[in-house]
Amino acid sequence: MKLSGFTNILAFGLSLTTFASAQVVPNRAGPNCHIVQSANSSDGGQSYQQISEEVITSASVPEAVIFNGEKLLYFVNGDFDSHSIHVSTLSNDSRSVSNKLPIKLNGEIIGDAVDPDLIVTTDGRLRIYYYVGMFTRPVTENKPADFFSAVSDDGINFEVEGVIATVEGGTDPTVVRRQDGTYLLAIPQAERMNIEILESADGISFRKIGSLEGGIPELTLSESGNVEILFQDSEGIVKLTSQDGGRTWGNQGSSILKGASAGVASPSVIRLDEQNRTMFYFRAREGCTTAPNAYLTDKNALLPNAGHKGQAQGAPPLGDGVSPTPQGNAEGPPPLGDGVAPPQKSNN
Repeated sequence: MKLSGFTNILAFGLSLTTFASAQVVPNRAGPNCHIVQSANSSDGGQSYQQISEEVITSASVPEAVIFNGEKLLYFVNGDFDSHSIHVSTLSNDSRSVSNKLPIKLNGEIIGDAVDPDLIVTTDGRLRIYYYVGMFTRPVTENKPADFFSAVSDDGINFEVEGVIATVEGGTDPTVVRRQDGTYLLAIPQAERMNIEILESADGISFRKIGSLEGGIPELTLSESGNVEILFQDSEGIVKLTSQDGGRTWGNQGSSILKGASAGVASPSVIRLDEQNRTMFYFRAREGCTTAPNAYLTDKNALLPNAGHKGQAQGAPPLGDGVSPTPQGNAEGPPPLGDGVAPPQKSNN
């Protein structure tokens, strides 16, 4: 299964790890290059037709929800100086947004919190599920694997509940409440092109029940109450249905999204009534790239002479702040000089 848009997003996420280990990779299209678009369905989600090519720019991983009578769009803000989860108010026709505010988790704006997914709780609050990675600092060890939830009364200020699941290599969680009141969670693993499926009785503590192949997913319910999963592949946005609550899935068909560019990704669906739904997703702006240090708090953190532990120093041609460890006391111009001595020859 080809997942071109998904792997492009993955490549940007991995680029910080690669640069932190002093390897050179090309720039990728990060959130600053992403444009959120929208499409409508009038047949219960069987097909969608694009209605807006530009709901909001410099925004990624959109998530729409209806809360307190308003349609809200949550997303990862792509602006270099304010990378975090933001929220905007959607227009009535879902073609544009107004305002753009960062959410707060326990009173703080967390630049490494990304990939929002939201549900309205049974008591009328808003619960957000999200991932906390390493985007504002270099990845110098294993990537974090924990996923979190938080609740809010106003959609801006959230109280963190804690870790809801741990999935190695995971990103982009999506949650749906099933007809019986229990919860289903899907988390994609980019490097494996795999989606882990988990369930929970309370929406806070999840356990694995299955998996399937696919890209960044969105969970929703069909009109009959069956769980549906949407994700991006080479055909566009495809949809699978489960008859057993998410343990097994039917065969995929062709793309359900018409009129959109190739490579759109990260679908999010809101149900307006029995037949009408709106889907949000993003595409990367052609020719746009993101520097590996674009979202780092310390823009020099990836440089070889950035002051990391054990950091070598020097100048070209030994290489941009990297020099070999002196092995002797030889003096003179290169190749014998610069503090480097040739190995001593034996007289035997």
